[in-house]
Amino acid sequence: MKNPVQLFFVAAAAVFLATACQNSKVYTVNISGEGLDFYPDSSRMLVFSDHADFRYDKPVADGYITDGRFSLSFQDSITRVYEMVVESDILTGSFMTYSFFSDREPLHFTFSEKYGTPRAEVTGSSDNEELYLYRNKSAETYEAVDSMSYELTKWRVSKYGEGGYPEEGTEDYAFMLAAFNSMNEMHARITEESGYDKWLDDRIRNHKSLAGLQKVCSKLNSSIQMMNLIGQATVDQVSLKLYYEYRELYPDSWLVQQTDAALATIESLKPGMPAPDFSAPALDGERYSLSELIEGRIAVLDCWASWCRPCREHSIELIPLYEEYKDKGFTVVGVAREYDSLDDMRHAIESDGYPWIQLYDLDGAEGIWNLYGLSTGGGGIFLIDSDGRIVEKVNDIASVKAYLQQHLD
Repeated sequence: MKNPVQLFFVAAAAVFLATACQNSKVYTVNISGEGLDFYPDSSRMLVFSDHADFRYDKPVADGYITDGRFSLSFQDSITRVYEMVVESDILTGSFMTYSFFSDREPLHFTFSEKYGTPRAEVTGSSDNEELYLYRNKSAETYEAVDSMSYELTKWRVSKYGEGGYPEEGTEDYAFMLAAFNSMNEMHARITEESGYDKWLDDRIRNHKSLAGLQKVCSKLNSSIQMMNLIGQATVDQVSLKLYYEYRELYPDSWLVQQTDAALATIESLKPGMPAPDFSAPALDGERYSLSELIEGRIAVLDCWASWCRPCREHSIELIPLYEEYKDKGFTVVGVAREYDSLDDMRHAIESDGYPWIQLYDLDGAEGIWNLYGLSTGGGGIFLIDSDGRIVEKVNDIASVKAYLQQHLD
């Protein structure tokens, strides 16, 4: 069974694909760079789709860094946003990403290093050059903060090693805390005195470009993520108003398609809306729909993952509630977002002792995370009433307990 929201997405996707097929041709995106001498020749430059999870998702293109230079290419048919990152940085867990548009004009990066952080100048299309105007203006504005942070990091590493920190309560800990506070104060002072925020706002409003649209969409999507994480009531209205202005200029943009989908998802998940239905496989080999599993009962949809420790802690909190209310009209449906195999999922279920049915979304094939507006970095819990409507996105299991006490005791 598909609900109206799913039908909307299907129809929108069909229109988008038909338009893309009619108006787009496959072309080669060419990227090159120089100045990466501070990386070993064994490093690779990787390109990922926007919002990819670097831990698990495969890159769309790669090229080895040799004598500080690299080149790579891939094919596309519409202008999208991609992220580029050095492989060795991913392995150390500390890295810079470089966003770009996949247009037809060759893009060249010239890198340098300042205060231990790579910087990039680009030559390419006007949209890509504008994107790095925004990025480099910010870097220039806050150089004093970067310099202080760099010196503090050198001091810490020299005394405690690459991943070491002073113990709480020591003089060195107090010194680091004071330094962090000083950097925060400096950042706030520079923001106020430099006029950077005004420059940024004026540039986005009065020099509308694809790069400006990317900035607006990024801020709007950050606001959407905050709604998902902490239950913020609405998206940032200033960003939303600006987005609609840009949307009129770029109605066919991939960024607009993505942001429209995210906004539609938020609308579909408001309290009182029917919980978006889906089907997914279970560990017993069968396939189940959410609607059939929860029909007529108060339910919790528990989207979790074996690799997400906070998710599992919340799931464990649900166990006593499930045991107390499972015979009174309450159920839980788990959906694990796993990568490559289900072995870790099985181990987590056995270790944590979840007693309810467990479905899975392996490598995102089912699209459940997108359907429920969740990021690849974690899961989410949704409380659903006996009519199949969303009560709330759960941030505290205590609210589930209070709801069950009110309706089932």
